[in-house]
Amino acid sequence: MKKQPLLLTISLLLICQFMGFSQESTPIILNGPEGWNYEKIDFPLDFAPSLPYEGFEELRFAPGMFDTSSSTYFTYLFVLSIQNKEEFPQSELKTLLSEYYKGLCNAVATPKKMAIDTSQIKVRLKNLKKPSSQAKSYSVQIDFFDPFTNGQKILLNMELEVIPDKQTKGVHILSIVSPQSNESVVWKELYSAKEKIKLQKIMSVENR
Repeated sequence: MKKQPLLLTISLLLICQFMGFSQESTPIILNGPEGWNYEKIDFPLDFAPSLPYEGFEELRFAPGMFDTSSSTYFTYLFVLSIQNKEEFPQSELKTLLSEYYKGLCNAVATPKKMAIDTSQIKVRLKNLKKPSSQAKSYSVQIDFFDPFTNGQKILLNMELEVIPDKQTKGVHILSIVSPQSNESVVWKELYSAKEKIKLQKIMSVENR
């Protein structure tokens, strides 16, 4: 039992090394949640080089991210900070997520010789109307496979906001993700983390 945290840590380090992630001592946007592993990767993304963007991605993984028995399995948050792009239509966002998750699955599964049909990876978006906010919000479901552990199919629930940044003339795509229901305790923590990030590191549209 005592070896499990070490094995999970080693696995995470190998995954991050393979995907080209780099640890940063000072996060630019994702300062929390405390105790969640932090990673950063610059565009172009190694696993999705067809995505034509400039900028970077930051991620925070819950402690149980790669533990299939954990309540925080595959629970994480990420932000795509994209430069020189002020508009991001829904159709393009769907393409981005599709290319991102198919590329990620292929890149991790191939060296493990996992036979995964990435054509089954599907992205569904639904607009979420939020009063007093000009940021575009979406509820997203993604039919995904977990190439990091057992290769099994998994339904990812996601809430996503596209937040304009007038200073950089770009956008921040801020997402919280978990296979759990959005009524679960895990989502309460995700919502709390997202609100803190918006207030501290991403100037809201309302205050510009």
